[in-house]
Amino acid sequence: MNKVCQILDSDADVLLFNKDTYIVSRFKELITENFRHKFCTKLDNTNVTISKTFGNISINEVYFQAKDIIWQSSSVGIMCKLLKVGSINWQAGRLRIKVSTEIISPYLQKDSLHSVSMKFTTGELNITVVLEFYPDNPSEPESPLDDIRKMIQAT
Repeated sequence: MNKVCQILDSDADVLLFNKDTYIVSRFKELITENFRHKFCTKLDNTNVTISKTFGNISINEVYFQAKDIIWQSSSVGIMCKLLKVGSINWQAGRLRIKVSTEIISPYLQKDSLHSVSMKFTTGELNITVVLEFYPDNPSEPESPLDDIRKMIQAT
């Protein structure tokens, strides 16, 4: 896998995996739903969820509160093709997925002024998905000076 990375931030770009296609926004939604479902799954017929389990970690009598958990797909990436908006060809490459989960404590939540208030809530899980595309044959980026060079050559 090459080292040139494109962050897929245009929600209208299209990803192709074998026979399945997704627009980037829908693919991110599906990943988010999958993570939310897994984190909200209850363990062994109890009222304890995976999110709650990871929210507080203890070693003997020392307790740590986890806030962020980051998951990354394999560094090899997933083979796929990308069709960017305005492009006429599919670009082959590999996709890496990075998911950040922020566990918001059920006891402390920030209000709109970013101050912590003591409110009892059920807690919340914020999930952020970042898609990195590594093209098989990266093209040379166009220099910002190319427009100026073209104007000079035209005169």
